[in-house]
Amino acid sequence: MWARISQRMLVIAALSSLGSMCVAGHARAQLIDFSKIDAFESLSTGTQSGASPPKTIVDDGNRHIVLFTVLEANADAKVYWRAFDGDPPDRATVISGPGVQAFQTAGEFRLETLGDESRSVKYAYMLFRLKKQ
Repeated sequence: MWARISQRMLVIAALSSLGSMCVAGHARAQLIDFSKIDAFESLSTGTQSGASPPKTIVDDGNRHIVLFTVLEANADAKVYWRAFDGDPPDRATVISGPGVQAFQTAGEFRLETLGDESRSVKYAYMLFRLKKQ
């Protein structure tokens, strides 16, 4: 019972953080059906430095929702992800500055910091596994 309540609290926290998202310029939206979430998988934070190889967050071939937050950045973050509902399937999104974005991914999600080793991006993410179709 407590696990179910904790999962709901995490989803509520994630949804409320999405409400604080600031988007500048051109934005694309994805329709996300949160009733299709099967399980909470992980929650983590980290710092990715420029000139480092991309950090792999998802690489299992399963469908996920990733709620990704840039906490601090002195460089752009580039996210590589595989879409399961669109064309082209392999996509890259550049995130400039702090903010929150939600991604639906088909088993691949990687983060790269653009710039040299003096640049970095501090991030946090929540990873949810989606139900099998």
